[in-house]
Amino acid sequence: MKAKIKPKKGKLYLTISISSLTTALLLTMFYRPFIYENKINDFGFSDTIGSLVSVIGFCFFVWGLKAYSNNDKNKQIIIATIIYAFGWEFFGYLRIYGTFDYKDIIAAVISGIMTFLLKEFIEKKWDEKNLA
Repeated sequence: MKAKIKPKKGKLYLTISISSLTTALLLTMFYRPFIYENKINDFGFSDTIGSLVSVIGFCFFVWGLKAYSNNDKNKQIIIATIIYAFGWEFFGYLRIYGTFDYKDIIAAVISGIMTFLLKEFIEKKWDEKNLA
């Protein structure tokens, strides 16, 4: 029988993932239509909601299921950011799926940066809590 490596912060990571994806869903369902109906210029925020949470939602979900080293997490952030920022938008550029929007590329890169910063914050606070 294989021993499962259960992440110590698994519940926290899954909570962050589910919270970010739920927030994105709610913003897409309610905020985006409100912006469109009232012709409000929100500088493209309503169009990039999914890209802003893509890396956060994915990485924290994966980390919630299995323990990874800090280096592995950093690699996963980079890979997910590249896939969401450039790979996914490339499909839109080629008109295979969706539409191309440079704002989504910027939003996915911001999502990668936010994922890294949030991970670092959690790791630091977790270490401080366990050392105290």
